[in-house]
Amino acid sequence: MFTPVREKLNTLIPDASEIESFNHFSSIVERMVVNGHEAHKTIPDYENCKPEIEAFKVFEGINIPVHGYCDFKGSVIIEDKCKFPKRGRPKKDGTRSWLTTKLPEIIPEYNLTQVDFYYYATGLPIYLCYINEETFKVFHKDNCELLTPESMDSRKESFIQKCKVRQNILKISHDAKVIKDFVVPDFGHYFWKNSLDPTYLEKAKKFWAS
Repeated sequence: MFTPVREKLNTLIPDASEIESFNHFSSIVERMVVNGHEAHKTIPDYENCKPEIEAFKVFEGINIPVHGYCDFKGSVIIEDKCKFPKRGRPKKDGTRSWLTTKLPEIIPEYNLTQVDFYYYATGLPIYLCYINEETFKVFHKDNCELLTPESMDSRKESFIQKCKVRQNILKISHDAKVIKDFVVPDFGHYFWKNSLDPTYLEKAKKFWAS
């Protein structure tokens, strides 16, 4: 059942450390929803797409199906990426402003891997939407060579190899303390940034060093 954004926000109770961020995000989220809808309106047959549809596929050499959830699926696949604002540096008076996160000029590799899989699983055209509180950008095969069937097919073997690497690591052990000795983490990746736990990255570095 669909819940209006404002109604959903009214049910959330942020921690004291989250109030400032929560209040700012609450003030812009409706604009982001509107921009997301405007992005979808540029996509053929978007009105017939259904949300949160599972995609799965069995690949040769992979013991279990790979699966994920498409944001929207119909005659096309729509994947949304929301780019929330970031805190600026402290000013002389101690306050900090919020900076709009720029939308990408090219698709980041980690997003490309995700939508590549949706294409392999469904064979449907991909529409990748980036959205912030000011505007939106939609990548698809007609404006982005990376999303053409030929380009996505060319990366399929690389995708399967990534799956094999993860599978082989999990065959060694399910214990994180064992697996860490077979993985070299990229601590420069933005996935390690956690606004709710500023010590998250340091905890991870300490874990790998132990």
